[in-house]
Amino acid sequence: MNIVVCIKQVPDGPTIRIDRQSMTVVREGTKSIINPLDYVALEAALYLKSRKGGVVTVLTMGPPQSEEALREAMAVGADGAFLITDPAFAGADTLATSHVLARAISRLEPFPDLILCGMQTIDSDTGHVGPQIAEELNLPQVCGVNEIHVEEGFLMVKRLSDNFLDTFRVTLPALLTVNQRLFPIRHLPLGALEIAFSQRDIIKWGIEELNLKAEEVGIKGSATRVQQLYSPPQKREGKLITGSPQVLVDNLIKKLEALSILDEEHGSG
Repeated sequence: MNIVVCIKQVPDGPTIRIDRQSMTVVREGTKSIINPLDYVALEAALYLKSRKGGVVTVLTMGPPQSEEALREAMAVGADGAFLITDPAFAGADTLATSHVLARAISRLEPFPDLILCGMQTIDSDTGHVGPQIAEELNLPQVCGVNEIHVEEGFLMVKRLSDNFLDTFRVTLPALLTVNQRLFPIRHLPLGALEIAFSQRDIIKWGIEELNLKAEEVGIKGSATRVQQLYSPPQKREGKLITGSPQVLVDNLIKKLEALSILDEEHGSG
């Protein structure tokens, strides 16, 4: 089975910075990690490879530093890697990103039997890229998968949706996005990491290799614009009251009277 895993290097939570002029996430010079759900997708691909054989290829779009994420993925067990990088891709929204990734995947030979993505990323949390890649490539898709079974020529996959377990029969080739219930992340061997950084090759494609136009990618190719950024309102501090039911009721009435939600005559009655 030929499997492609789309991964993304994202800023580690506390280090996220925003460029207030372009309203985009600053990725250069920040501590970054592989998006956690993309790591789960990689684990799923490696599991399927161990059961059915085949090749696992990782692919990412990002600045040159994203090569680190690809090498980490190869240290875990991926067979090959593609870095889709070009200054023209900077500032892309999910539509422009999925367009570039779909173009890159369409040029892989052979075309993959299965494309796996994390259900969403921790830096934008939209969940758009996987489904949009599937639409661009005209592939069947299931999002939020937490169980995969490979049959002859098709997949049986399951997902939990609104407390219902959905089961789908999916023909190949197909795209799936996975959630955190699928596979735990394995320990990364240091020896394999050293080999991945010193001896493994990564193929790099830019706008010319993918035969894309400047107006299709990056900010120019994006359909959305961020107009404003603001912090969410602070949550009010709660207060825990303990005691008998009568004590709790009396305290609640006093609080409501103090807030003028309940008048004293009504409360005392």
